[in-house]
Amino acid sequence: MCTSTDSIKAKISKLLRLQKSDNASEAANAAVFVEKLCKEHGISPDECSPDYDPERDVAIYWTSGKPFKRVDHASWSLLSSVAKHFNGTTISRCIRKGEPGYVEFKHYRTIEVLATKGNQIQIDLYFEYLSEVMEKLANKAKADHDAAGFYGDRAFRGNFRKGFSRAVSANLCAIRNLQMHKDKHQTPGVNGALALLKRTEVEEREVSALVKQRYPRISSGGSGTYGGSGTSAGVAAGRSVSLNKQVTRSSTPALTGY
Repeated sequence: MCTSTDSIKAKISKLLRLQKSDNASEAANAAVFVEKLCKEHGISPDECSPDYDPERDVAIYWTSGKPFKRVDHASWSLLSSVAKHFNGTTISRCIRKGEPGYVEFKHYRTIEVLATKGNQIQIDLYFEYLSEVMEKLANKAKADHDAAGFYGDRAFRGNFRKGFSRAVSANLCAIRNLQMHKDKHQTPGVNGALALLKRTEVEEREVSALVKQRYPRISSGGSGTYGGSGTSAGVAAGRSVSLNKQVTRSSTPALTGY
């Protein structure tokens, strides 16, 4: 059995890329193997349990992507939506002295993800996968747009990505809300509904405490601007992405269709 987290992620990433279809829904089918691999390596628990487990439930933080001067709102929105689905959150902050990417007198920033240890690998893999789908579809849409006689529309690709991200974010939010609604109205203990709700409470509590510890004076940030050429095409593409059988855990809302 592979014990290195990096090795596990690399193995799962290969499965996510097995299917090379240009169709986002078809490409998503490869992710059906992720839950099985996570369980094999002890990343996903086989049963829901409301009990606190420091090996799984302790809140941690890590940075995502490379340092930047100007935030990529499409990518940040996508990452935030995935993190939220797994009871985490994201924060944009300045890179501190001594950290990788720090340059004196340069105001570089990074995106920090805060979530429980048990959800880190799923957030990273699912965001990476959706990002690749977004970039691939954005490139294709821009090429088609240029071929249709709109060459030189520099804003099209960026707007497509923002529209795509917004649609996927809305889908994930709807899926999570629906799942939580169903669990609240089920008989306690049925299909692990009560345990799932308690697990969510534990994870959200741990993450909230870490956010308050690291950022006691945090305020809400901007969400970026949306609209313009390419946005509607991106929204349509984002809505078509299959979220069925994606990276899931029995203790978190499953990424299933609705």
